[in-house]
Amino acid sequence: MKTATACLTLLAATLLVSCNDKQADSARPAAHVRETGKVLLVHYMPWYEAPSMRGKWGSHWTGHQSEHQPGRTGSNGLPDIWSNYHPLIGPYDSTDPDVLECHLLQMKLAGIDGVIADWYGISQTADYPSIHLGSRALFDAAGRFGMKFAACYEDRSVEYLLKLKQLQPDQVAQHLAGNTQWMQTNWFAYPQYFRVMGRPLLLNFGPIQVRDAAAWQRAFAALPERPAFYALHHLWKGVGADGGFTWVHQNAWDGNPDSATVRQRLHATYSAMSKNPNQVIVSAVPGFHDVYEHSLPGLDYRDGATLRDSLQVCMQGPWPIIQLVTWNDYGEGTMIEPTHEFGYRFLETIQQARRDEAAGEFAFTADDLRLPALLLARRKAAGATRESSDQISQLLNQGSCQQARQLLQAANHTH
Repeated sequence: MKTATACLTLLAATLLVSCNDKQADSARPAAHVRETGKVLLVHYMPWYEAPSMRGKWGSHWTGHQSEHQPGRTGSNGLPDIWSNYHPLIGPYDSTDPDVLECHLLQMKLAGIDGVIADWYGISQTADYPSIHLGSRALFDAAGRFGMKFAACYEDRSVEYLLKLKQLQPDQVAQHLAGNTQWMQTNWFAYPQYFRVMGRPLLLNFGPIQVRDAAAWQRAFAALPERPAFYALHHLWKGVGADGGFTWVHQNAWDGNPDSATVRQRLHATYSAMSKNPNQVIVSAVPGFHDVYEHSLPGLDYRDGATLRDSLQVCMQGPWPIIQLVTWNDYGEGTMIEPTHEFGYRFLETIQQARRDEAAGEFAFTADDLRLPALLLARRKAAGATRESSDQISQLLNQGSCQQARQLLQAANHTH
């Protein structure tokens, strides 16, 4: 059986050989949200459960019919999970602070500014409490590591509650208001919550169920300020949102066109949403290959060109905010986090885009991206002290990668 800890140990032994610092720390920028340039936010799924934290594997690893057993090794030598792809650090729990540390540090060193949590609200139905717990853990970690956070509310949860008759149609606006008031109290007022033109950003993946603009207006009425409300690109105007966000637009790749054609098509799609760039949050995507019983149209990864082309359109266009789709949706295969199948390719692409934007002044390297996983492996190793790991974490969070690397190498020799 290949456990997550075993995968991390092997990963650490491999990466310590290859990590060589290319620049002095004095030449490196501090890792923080930039005050200029594009804002890169990555869509994050906080719905994974593992025995290490919750005593069981959740359905997003096992499949909703428990078709898979993540604790066992599949025929490919990797954990048997409900995905075509496998996280390099092994299957994890979304509430694990060590995993969240690894993810957020990887993002920072790649030039990502923050996360957008896929959130189903505060109801106690289905796996929504688990997702809520993961979202809260992510929010707290974002504050510790100087990253921004925003929520993408899934109103398909309302559809499910109506189906179960746990919610009546005349209670929908009140239900929405309960969720937005909870966000106001627990998220919106905090420094790490991302704001657009002074207001907290709230995305809605849809609306799937609540297409009555008046219901959304009533949900926001009791708040001290209306959120900057963005819905899907083709639905935002119908609910009176402030703007819309794009997602995966497979048609840009129809007919296997060259990169120039892809970029032209995506630019046209994004531009068609609004003449005002502030009303559009554009998206960059690595590919799409789901595991659903009734699969959605796929999008080939094209050896990394899919992300390079879509990100280039976003970086060169007039839109100030870019959503990376996604960090870790393993069910749909849109994951940007390092995997066994793609390695660090996607993070390196994002890092290079930041370097190009800054005319080479964004000094973090591909080798630096490997350090957070080494830290995670150290935290999970027997005999590792919390104090020394915390010191490495602080160095990485400050952007002092060479010092962090030296401490990791020293610790590896000690053990």
